[in-house]
Amino acid sequence: MNGTEIVADFDIVSLVVAIAICFYTFTKYSEQSLGNRAFKRMALCSSFVCVTDYLSFLGVKFKFGSFWQTTLYSICVFSFAIFSQAVLAYTNSYIFTRDKIEREKKIATRLFLPFMLLLLLANSIWGFMFFIEDDYSIVFGMPYIILPAISCAFAFASAFKLAVNAHKFNKNQIATLCLLYEGLIAVPFVQVYVCPTFRITPFAFVFLTTALLLSIETPEDQALVTTIAELEVLQRALKSSVEKKTAEARDRREKLERLVLQMTYTMAETIDAKDHYTSGHSARVARYSKMLAQKKGLSSEKCQQIFMMGILHDIGKVGVSSKIINKPSRLTDQEFAQMKAHPVIGSSILEKVSLLPELKTGARWHHERIDGRGYPDGLHGDQIPLEAKIIAVADAYDAMTSSRSYRAPMEQAAVREQIERGRGSQFDNEIAGLMLELIDEDKRYILHEYVSKREAIDEQ
Repeated sequence: MNGTEIVADFDIVSLVVAIAICFYTFTKYSEQSLGNRAFKRMALCSSFVCVTDYLSFLGVKFKFGSFWQTTLYSICVFSFAIFSQAVLAYTNSYIFTRDKIEREKKIATRLFLPFMLLLLLANSIWGFMFFIEDDYSIVFGMPYIILPAISCAFAFASAFKLAVNAHKFNKNQIATLCLLYEGLIAVPFVQVYVCPTFRITPFAFVFLTTALLLSIETPEDQALVTTIAELEVLQRALKSSVEKKTAEARDRREKLERLVLQMTYTMAETIDAKDHYTSGHSARVARYSKMLAQKKGLSSEKCQQIFMMGILHDIGKVGVSSKIINKPSRLTDQEFAQMKAHPVIGSSILEKVSLLPELKTGARWHHERIDGRGYPDGLHGDQIPLEAKIIAVADAYDAMTSSRSYRAPMEQAAVREQIERGRGSQFDNEIAGLMLELIDEDKRYILHEYVSKREAIDEQ
């Protein structure tokens, strides 16, 4: 058996194996996943390499002539590049989404492969890269290096992407693909410069494709890989949608909270308007209450709740006559009894706000005392809710630092003395202590009749 017959036998064996792989993949790979499609394309390209190489062999055997043999060999070299690009596409199928794969494939099919095809067509005419002599020997020129270099570029790109995304492949895949990349780089050079008469390229490509099929490539594997990739895309889209919807819901909630706050201020100002000498009282009590809650270290949510309680702590005054509220002289016992009813009235109003049941706490018990001498329920000590203890101190502080029909605002030192005197009897000892700290920190005596409706809203 001579060398020509051995070459022919290897070409035929390679072609038969390649066709068998194509038949298997096109019949078994019904699942149109990215990897399945990429592997079918790679198997088809390996068959194309075998066909073009065998045609080139026939050109030599039957003496087609120098021009046609050069053309057939050019087509064979072109098939190497197509196979190399198919290997890159297969690697990408484990890494990227369909859109990214299509973009890379367009770059290859519209730039590199057309460029190589033009070079080969020009070479068929002028033979500047390689040509076949009349004795059917191949002569290579210096520019020939461009052709295997293009195939090498696809192989290096595949290897780089495998290295960067190694976590998406198992050990068998990495080993087999590395061997495939090495074959793409080395085989064309070995074919040309080591054994030009023995065509190992199609045999090597078919062998490596078969190894890939037998070791790692199954339709079930690729279906799973594609499903995972699709789930990742879906997860990112779902996350983006959730973030968008969450932002929209947050925006709506903030607008609603702002509207509720503004309406609450409007209600408080309506109440304060009944007393010509206490304009802004509710807003100031809310402000001081929140400062005390923050100083005690309560959560931001609890501080905001106490702020809202402070705004509405006197809402029960809507049920008290304006004549009693604005009476400049001392109230009679009957009138004082009517004034003392405003915590109960306020509690009755606010307990109907089912979404914010805690609001009634400040309205009902802000006039209770630690020693049990307060009203309306005569609670004492720990029976009084913390929120009511805070609002009680804030309410008393504003009463002393604001103008009244019978007096001007008290001096800061006098206010401090009154708070100190009320510790443990009128006021909770800890909350009164926090109020004293606020007074001591307020060197310029800013905390008196200064928080307007607009300033308080802007601070929330």
